[in-house]
Amino acid sequence: MNRNKKNIIMGVLLVLLVASVFFTIGYAKNNISVNNTNQNMMEGTPPNMPNGENNMGEAPEKPNRENGEKPTGIPEMANGGNGNRQPMDMKTDNYSLSTVYYILFGVEGLAISLIVIYLIISKCNKKTIKEVFKTGDKITIFILSTVLLTCILTIGSVAITNHYVKSSNVNKEEISEKDKVDLNENNVISSGNIDLSKYETDITITESGTYTFTGNFKHSIIVNAKDQDVEILLNGVEIETESTATIIGLSAKTIAINTEEGTENKLTDGGNSEYDGCIFSNTELVFGGSGKLIVNGKQNEGEGIATEAQDITINSGTIIITSNDDGINAGGDGATITINGGNIYVDASGDGIDSNKDAVINGGTLFVMGSDIGGDAGIDTDAGFSINGGFVVALGSDMIETPTNSSKQTTIAFTLDEKIDKDTLVTLMKDEEVIVSFEAIKSFKTIIISNDTLIDGDYSLYKDGKNTGSLEYGIYQNGKYTKGSIIKVNNIDAFNVSKKVNLFGSGR
Repeated sequence: MNRNKKNIIMGVLLVLLVASVFFTIGYAKNNISVNNTNQNMMEGTPPNMPNGENNMGEAPEKPNRENGEKPTGIPEMANGGNGNRQPMDMKTDNYSLSTVYYILFGVEGLAISLIVIYLIISKCNKKTIKEVFKTGDKITIFILSTVLLTCILTIGSVAITNHYVKSSNVNKEEISEKDKVDLNENNVISSGNIDLSKYETDITITESGTYTFTGNFKHSIIVNAKDQDVEILLNGVEIETESTATIIGLSAKTIAINTEEGTENKLTDGGNSEYDGCIFSNTELVFGGSGKLIVNGKQNEGEGIATEAQDITINSGTIIITSNDDGINAGGDGATITINGGNIYVDASGDGIDSNKDAVINGGTLFVMGSDIGGDAGIDTDAGFSINGGFVVALGSDMIETPTNSSKQTTIAFTLDEKIDKDTLVTLMKDEEVIVSFEAIKSFKTIIISNDTLIDGDYSLYKDGKNTGSLEYGIYQNGKYTKGSIIKVNNIDAFNVSKKVNLFGSGR
C-alpha cells in the first residue's frame, strides 16, 4: 500500500476518533448527575408562617404605646414575629467522572496522538530525519511526543467534559428545583356565578367571559383560554392549596382579577411548585375592583403575585401581600409592573416589588417592605422604575434602587447609618408639617418616600415620639405627631430637596 493511501486511511481514522471524543463528552453531559449536599450555614428556628386567621383583618387600630400593644390588622411577617430566620443552606456540588471516562479519553487521546505523529513524520523527508537523528533518538522523541500529546488531549477532554457536566446540571437543577405539578384540566367551567365549595378538584376556564366566584376551595383555578380576555371576580372567597398556586394563568390574552365591593378574599398557596406564586401567570394580569384581596405566598421561595415575562397592572382595590420571596414579581425576561391606584401593602421575604424589566407607579397608596436580612430592596428592577404619582413608602435592608430622573413626582430616599428596629415610629417632616409617619413590622435601613406634598426645601427625619392617628397598613392617618429623636445620615440632620430624586447615604 503506498504512502498516500495510508495517509488517507489515517486521516479518516483521525476524524472518527475526534468524533468519538465529542460523542463521549456529549454522553457524559447528558448522563452524569451532580449530587448536592447541604451544609447548614446559619442556625435559627424555622419560621412561623402566617396562619391567615388573625393577621389579615380590618384596617389596624392605633397602637397603645403605654402598655406595649402592637398595631393590629397588619399581616404578620413571613418569618414570624420573633425575628428568627430559617437556616440557610449552602449547596455543594459533588460530581466526578468515573474511571471508565478517564480510560476512554486516555485511549482516544493515545490513538489520536499516534495518528497525528505518524502523519507528521510521513510528511517529513526521511533522508533528513536519518541524518539528524539516530535510531535511539527517534524512538525517544516518538515516545515523548506521544505521551505529551496524549496527556494534553486527555486532560483537555476531561476539563471540557467537567465544564459541560456542571453547566448541564446547573440548568437541570434550575428546572427541577421546583416540583412539577400535574394539573387537572378536565373540569371545565362556564362563565357566570360559581360556588367553589361545590368542587373537589381543580377547575379550568377555557373561554372568555366573567367568572364570579364565591365560597371556599382547596384547589386551583386554572385559566387556559388562548388569546381571550378572562375576568375573575372574587366575591368573598377563601382558597388554600397545598402544593401549588391558587390561580394559575396558563394562557390567555389578559386575565383581570377583580374584587367585589365590601368583600374580603383570601388566597393562600403551599408546596414547592413550578407555579411559584400564590397567583401565577404566563399571561398579563390586571387587578381591580373595590374589595380586599389577601395574598399569602407560602410556597418555598414563592412569590405573592408572579408572572413569567408578562405585565402586571394594579388599578384599584386593597391588596395585602405576604410572601416567602418577592411580593410582586415579573420574572423571566421581565415585564412592566404598573400601579395606577389602590391600597397595596407588601411584606416580602425577598424584594417587595421586583421586575426583570421596569416598573411605573402612577397612583395609589403603596407600603412595601423587602427582606430584613440583606440583599433585597423595597423596589428592585433591572431597567429602572419611575414614580409619577401616588403615596409611596418602600423599605429595605441594605439595597436601594431610586426612581429614574424621568419621574414626575418628587422622591426622597435614605440609606441610613444604622438599621431601624421593627415597630419603631418613623416620621418625615418639613418644618412642623408631617409628610408621612409610618411603622414597620420588621427592621429596615433603606427608605423611599414619595408623595405629592414633597416640594423643594429642607426636611428632617425622626424616630420614636408619638402619633395620635390611626395606623392603616403601615401609615398613620389623621393624627398629631410629637417629635422623638432626630435621625442623622452621614452626620447630616437637615436634608435639602431640590430635584425629583434626592438620595441621602449610599445607593445605586
